[in-house]
Amino acid sequence: VLGVFGFCLCTLCQNRIVQLGPRTGLRISHCSKGYGLYTDIAIETGQFVCEYAGEIIDITEAQRRSNLDNENYIFVINEHFSGDITTTVIDSTIIGNIGRYINHSCEPNCVIVPVRVDSLIPRLAIFAIKDIQCNEEITYHYGSEGSHSQNNLSEVKCLCESFSCNRFLPRKTGLF
Repeated sequence: VLGVFGFCLCTLCQNRIVQLGPRTGLRISHCSKGYGLYTDIAIETGQFVCEYAGEIIDITEAQRRSNLDNENYIFVINEHFSGDITTTVIDSTIIGNIGRYINHSCEPNCVIVPVRVDSLIPRLAIFAIKDIQCNEEITYHYGSEGSHSQNNLSEVKCLCESFSCNRFLPRKTGLF
């Protein structure tokens, strides 16, 4: 059931989760990687954490911005539909939310799921893929499924310190 502004009015509807904004109990804290996103309350497997939000740009603009500033928050998602690839580029460098503070891990506790709410442009919802304890850092893997191989690693050192760390971050795919 949709309300006046297109928001779902169902109280138990799973689609409503993304529309309500980030969960409570998240905080940005300084860490060995610079800044990271942490939780002050336990998060169970499958629960919504927050959205990776920002400015929607095209690939040409993303390449231009990336060439200007190596320290950026450009997220590229490639979705496969019936043999076609749909690419969405979100830059949260200037316009964004707390999702931009989520660091990479080779053993992440979250995953990004594209969710559509009244638009063909996906919103990038971040969900826990394992139980996350109080004061634990929120992380996701910056690469795609195929980026775990040595051939898809960049020259940027990985700082995740996980047991199965690849030592380098995945290459940005679909953009460069």
